[in-house]
Amino acid sequence: MVKERYNLEELTTLQEKINAMNPVDLAEEFNELSEYEIILRIKLLSKDHLADTFALLNKDKKIQIIEALSDKNIRSLIKELDEDEIVDTLQELPANMVRKLMQHFVDDKRRHAINQLLGYPEESVGSIMSVNFLSVKITDNPKEAISRVLISDLDADKLEQIWITDESLILAGYVNLADLLKNPSSSMEELLHPITSSVYATDDQEVVAKLAYKYDLAEIPVTDSEGRLIGVVPAEWAIDILHEEYEEDIANIHGIKETHKEPYLKQSAFTMAKDRTTWLVICLITATVTGVIIQKYEAVLAASVILTAYIPMLMDSGGNAGSQASTTVIRALYAGELSYKEIFKVMFKELKVGIYAGVALVIVNMIRIFLLDSVSIQVNLTVSITLLLTIILSKIIGGALPLIADRLKIDPTIMAGPLITTIVDTFVLIIYFEVASFFLGL
Repeated sequence: MVKERYNLEELTTLQEKINAMNPVDLAEEFNELSEYEIILRIKLLSKDHLADTFALLNKDKKIQIIEALSDKNIRSLIKELDEDEIVDTLQELPANMVRKLMQHFVDDKRRHAINQLLGYPEESVGSIMSVNFLSVKITDNPKEAISRVLISDLDADKLEQIWITDESLILAGYVNLADLLKNPSSSMEELLHPITSSVYATDDQEVVAKLAYKYDLAEIPVTDSEGRLIGVVPAEWAIDILHEEYEEDIANIHGIKETHKEPYLKQSAFTMAKDRTTWLVICLITATVTGVIIQKYEAVLAASVILTAYIPMLMDSGGNAGSQASTTVIRALYAGELSYKEIFKVMFKELKVGIYAGVALVIVNMIRIFLLDSVSIQVNLTVSITLLLTIILSKIIGGALPLIADRLKIDPTIMAGPLITTIVDTFVLIIYFEVASFFLGL
């Protein structure tokens, strides 16, 4: 129920409450409030708190707020947003609103940096990096660096690390603000932490998440081709990237192409069906191949109908084995443990894994068939040998495909879903019927 009137005491209480809330929680609350309640809270929030909250809102709420605010309040809001937050907002807004904001509410000093960030490809490091950082030269002393900190208008969280460059502005490393304060008489070289790794603005944003995870970096520096610092990506943003990439990978693994970012309950059924249907159609078409193979070996099935009963088990085992291998390799790729140059080592490793796993499954399967199915030893051998070869081949294919995809600049997670299952199913049927033809003399 919307409260239309507040007395002074209620407004004071509300103001204290919302200014003490975490911006994340406040943004979630905003998404459920009416326009009247949102505008009221905007007037009660401090400028910094409003900017932090606005940056976390979904596209519809951002548009609603901008349309409801006066020009003066829009200008004040834009002023409090960092350049990267403005870019994120502009990328979500309609073109006419973007033009209005850029022409009338973004001052000239910031327009160049914003246009530069907007020019980077979507999901690149440049599109998410912050250009708000403090750097000093290595020839400066700690007292001079502290003086720069004191006059800086950056927020406290952006001053925990001070970036250090040489005389040519080439990035050398960083020093912690606490070290500067505790050791004002030391040289900058003594306090310097050398750079472990950096990224280019044109790199995929996933690279940032990998580096943050591998090296436990608080901030990841972004440099140009000559090593000059042009931006930074804080670790908390890397966490957001990890979450986004995880959601994308899960969708790829299960054959879902997500084109909309709305919450589940707010998406239309038609949109969800469209996102899910692409791979279903591909799998439906590729299943034609398995149908052709079965028709080709129709005589084998006619001579020994019992073989049909084991096809689902063999295909499922092959698909599961391939998915296990691909998922393991994708995880190693993401952690930086593997690259395409190790493809033959990976294939040999998965060959051995396939032999061990295949033998274990064959033993279990032979006992199961002996106890539960009344079939000849030839059929038992046919199914068991096919199972062994299927597991081995599936493991090798599942290990190699993600590396090939990574080499071709394709998301490797695509290989862990319907695609690998389709490929494995095709090989399973060929192996099965060829083995059956040999052992059963068909």
